Amino acid sequence: MTRHGKTNLLAMIALPVFAALCSIAVFGMLPATQAFVFGTNAIPMLIGGAVSGLLLRSANKAGRGHGIALWPTLLPAGAGILWYLYGAAAFEADAGREYFAGPFYLLAGVLVTAVVATIAYLLSKR
Repeated sequence: MTRHGKTNLLAMIALPVFAALCSIAVFGMLPATQAFVFGTNAIPMLIGGAVSGLLLRSANKAGRGHGIALWPTLLPAGAGILWYLYGAAAFEADAGREYFAGPFYLLAGVLVTAVVATIAYLLSKR
């Protein structure tokens, strides 16, 4: 596995784990809640990771464009980690918004970033 593939895999795993750990600070130690938070955050990251994987495969053949190929995974993962970190630190935040609506925002971000990254990658190949 290439260095970029490892970065893609790390971002795919880091966000759901980080979200589950932050949910412990908000909800307490409730295993069903942590499993739900992990699963709902893993779905968008798997979609972003799959798009990044396809772009990375093409980037490896072309020899360039690896940074653009990682956008669908790294940008939503970074935004999601900041989102959950803020939710765990701000005690007045609404937990429902943070942990139940957050994955839908994350999914929208992944889809938009995937389209933008694909277009940017295709333009960079010219």
